[in-house]
Amino acid sequence: MSVPSVPSNVVHWIKVLSKFVSAQILVQALTLASGILIVRTLEQQQYAYYTIANSMLSTMNILSDSGISIGLSAIGGKVWQDRYRFGQLINTAMRLRYFLAAISISVVTPILIWILIRNGASIGYTVLITIVVLLGLNFQLTTGVLIVVPRLHSQISRIQNLDILSAISRLIFLGLGYLTFWNATVAIASGSLVSGLQRFVLGRLAEENIDAKVSNNQEDRKFILTTIKHSLPNSIFFCIQGQLGIFLISIFGSTQNIAELGALGRIAVIFTIINSVMATIILPSFSRCQSVVILRRRYFQILGIFLLFGILIIAYVYIFPEQILWIVGNKYSHLKNELFMIIFVTFISSFLGMMTSLNLAKGWVEYSWIDIPMKLILQIFLLMNLDISTIKGVMIFSLLSQISSFLVSIMLTYRGLSNYNKI
Repeated sequence: MSVPSVPSNVVHWIKVLSKFVSAQILVQALTLASGILIVRTLEQQQYAYYTIANSMLSTMNILSDSGISIGLSAIGGKVWQDRYRFGQLINTAMRLRYFLAAISISVVTPILIWILIRNGASIGYTVLITIVVLLGLNFQLTTGVLIVVPRLHSQISRIQNLDILSAISRLIFLGLGYLTFWNATVAIASGSLVSGLQRFVLGRLAEENIDAKVSNNQEDRKFILTTIKHSLPNSIFFCIQGQLGIFLISIFGSTQNIAELGALGRIAVIFTIINSVMATIILPSFSRCQSVVILRRRYFQILGIFLLFGILIIAYVYIFPEQILWIVGNKYSHLKNELFMIIFVTFISSFLGMMTSLNLAKGWVEYSWIDIPMKLILQIFLLMNLDISTIKGVMIFSLLSQISSFLVSIMLTYRGLSNYNKI
């Protein structure tokens, strides 16, 4: 009896994914090592400052995008082979991103300063942390646009090499910082230096595939601005939502609670392996796909694989909580229940984030604003009935808040796939 042959395209994707996942395991192992060094060696108060600073940096970075990456993906999937047009797109997106960054900095920076001072940081130390955060943001603004170039050209090995270089460099910078003058500012500065290194390398890679000297394209600008118009309310809202746990703990909890939440978040970084695979390999392929039949099949295949890996991770955490908490040190060994909760909440958030990313990759964002009033009503009810001064309360709040996002994501997917036949 003959054995059915495996389709060549399946073999190709198995080889690509295997190679990429192997590299990502190395990258995430190095990233985890960096995270362990930070969480085990920084004092809890310093780690709280580090957590706050990174949260606000992430907020500013997300707000400075607000739909630009959606436009990059949607247009880039069509023009990525045209060096001139791709260059126009990149330059147009870059200019718009710096414009949005100026607005996000003016809004978020005062909040960062207020939270740091509220949690015991001196004015001088707060200013120093803020400067380092803004330096890192400057580099991330550019890398967030330029990374689209090697992704759409499927230059996976180059992306892998950059990831490995970045992870090694960060560990080295952190090690040097630990041996010299170790505090939250040095830890944050290490990340900023790595972002600068990424900016330099991506700039060199992009020059091979785009014409960097071309002018902006008005049609691209118009499309991206339209996308921003649809996405900005959600970007602002979900940006706040993404950092709401830290914000609530900062107001109603203590510095120790902030450090504990940040430490547990370090363990949840395991989901970034799956997210990296999706963002680098799967989503660009999904963006380039123009067949609704293949789109529908790939959509559910991607979510099915994500769900499988998530269940395996959750099961492992449930069985071996003590061994996992040993990683972050004795200061956090009592957080067994909180560990399981944050891993579960992170999985749900990551799963919904993948649904959103798939919708955004094709520009399916119309009516996404509906999630905002739905979630606000739900969260007002939750705030009235939960104790949000504890990590457990914040995790339950975060988990139940995802219900509206799930319903809206299903609606956007249905509309997108249904209307794709009419394009």
